[in-house]
Amino acid sequence: MNRLLPLFLAAALSTMAFAQDDVEKVKSVVKSGRCSDAIAPLQKIYNASFRKLEGEKASVMLAECYLRTGKKDDAYDVASRFLEYHVKSAYRERMELARAVVDVEKGSVFDGVEAMLRVLSYSTNPAARSRAKDVAIQTLAASLLTADQLQALLEKYPVDREVMGWIQLQIGRECQNAKRYRAARYWYKKVLKTTSSENLQKTAKKGISALEGLGAGLPTVLVLAPLSGDFAEFGAAAVQGSLLAYEQANLKGKVNIIFQDTHADAAIALMRTQRAVNQDSIIAIIGPIMSAPATSVAAWLGSNFQHVPMLTPTATDAGIAKLGPNIFQVNLTMDILSQTIADFAIKCLDIREFGVMSPLGDFGTAMSESFTRAVERRGGAVVGFRNYEEGRPDYKTEFNLMRDVRFNQENRRRNIAKGLNDLNSVNPRDRKLYLADSTVEFPGLFIPATNPADAGAMVSQAAFNKVSGTYLGTSGWYGRELLIQGKRLVEGSYFSVPGLDMNKGNAAYTNFVKDFTARWGIEPGEDKVSGLSYDAANIIFTAFSAVSGNDDDMTHYINATKDFKGIYGDIKFRRGANANTKIVTVNKGKFEVVTACERQDKAKESAKSKKKK
Repeated sequence: MNRLLPLFLAAALSTMAFAQDDVEKVKSVVKSGRCSDAIAPLQKIYNASFRKLEGEKASVMLAECYLRTGKKDDAYDVASRFLEYHVKSAYRERMELARAVVDVEKGSVFDGVEAMLRVLSYSTNPAARSRAKDVAIQTLAASLLTADQLQALLEKYPVDREVMGWIQLQIGRECQNAKRYRAARYWYKKVLKTTSSENLQKTAKKGISALEGLGAGLPTVLVLAPLSGDFAEFGAAAVQGSLLAYEQANLKGKVNIIFQDTHADAAIALMRTQRAVNQDSIIAIIGPIMSAPATSVAAWLGSNFQHVPMLTPTATDAGIAKLGPNIFQVNLTMDILSQTIADFAIKCLDIREFGVMSPLGDFGTAMSESFTRAVERRGGAVVGFRNYEEGRPDYKTEFNLMRDVRFNQENRRRNIAKGLNDLNSVNPRDRKLYLADSTVEFPGLFIPATNPADAGAMVSQAAFNKVSGTYLGTSGWYGRELLIQGKRLVEGSYFSVPGLDMNKGNAAYTNFVKDFTARWGIEPGEDKVSGLSYDAANIIFTAFSAVSGNDDDMTHYINATKDFKGIYGDIKFRRGANANTKIVTVNKGKFEVVTACERQDKAKESAKSKKKK
């Protein structure tokens, strides 16, 4: 990119006009081509008068001379200091452009071009705009940016038709090189509509002619993830997992994989999906990884392109998979976890009445609502409900309110048995004695705690406040802290968890960790984003190979396959949602998986034993 320097410097120096004699003397030296001789006097002015007008002018020439003499780091330092201090300087555009050239020269091409286009977008100085445009086009023509980077620039800075035409042309070329011929045609045609430049028009027409008879090109898998913003770390993990699966599938030359930044925003995710599907040969989508973007994309894709499967690796909101026969959720939803424990409690433990103690927050609300719906659909009822705030040392008030609710229910039943007309009739003395000393039983007490320590603490609180029953939970219970906090009180409790197998004996998981670490230099995160994305990608590539590349059959293949082998355990899609859950109980201070209803008799005996005590 050294050819950028003469173009930039010639244009910059030709428009400089300085008033001070000392600056004028140095300027004449620079214009004569003796930048090396000008550096020392410019440094003197720069150091002595940086805050003054002559210092501003000297700074500009010094940065440019550093560029001409190959001192890129010095040029960058001068430009950066100048831009940070001289906020309102008339020479800001020139210095931004100088720093942008250094960015490009040092390999940060995207940052450099973005800075050039930023100058082009805000500057009202015709000379500065012309320089920024010329250098930007020169850089774009060097083909140093990827199609994704070019599209990001086009979205953010649609500032000049000729520059836009160059960006579109380069996107077309990148797509053509990747054998994404349908996308290449799309972008070449955009050039014809965008710019009147004869050179660009002629080049774009040549590109279109070169694609005649080549069809749509290689099929493409689209990965949607937040690659910038607050959730960029998760997006990077999704890309790493997907790309590792792609490389291991050995499908390069048969399938392309591209990545789009959703910014974790539903509208952006939908817009970029629509653009990709309409202009490219997209055969499958991995992502989005957040629930809101996944919902918006699934709703559109499920209605319009049911042959294109979408697998969201991590979204947990209920109902996303119901938005189309081609929508799949690899991660277990909170809805399924709640349904699993409700189903087990009713069918295997023969419980029909439940109390619910729900932690405040999205997790507790979603779990409690799903559990209540599941119980009611199976003929049961939630007869007591209270919210609580996790982390507090005492919940006497909350449990007393639950005791009072249960007393009123039992009292009405006693009055029914007595044949009383007033079913709410109660002896105040009986109420006082009951609530003071009696243990109140809810046949099932569901506590969707978010973590094992809180689950154990809540079970202890329930026992201390004389609220008994079979304690039930979900995935938040699974951890050693449950046994530490709950001690013997959590014996015979039950909770639903994802069917994950991350033991050392799990060869698939062990191999994934080894391969991931070798490829990326770090171990996969405990959040499982990279692993679930790896599984989602593997399902897509397996389906592609199984149907011999006929993308119209991929959705049917995924729906028809009973189980997919994942690194954390089997993935069992039922109506698009992964239904591979397990029921875990605590038996003699250890976690034990319940395989079916085989523990029903034991559970009933345990419940009777608790009641007698």
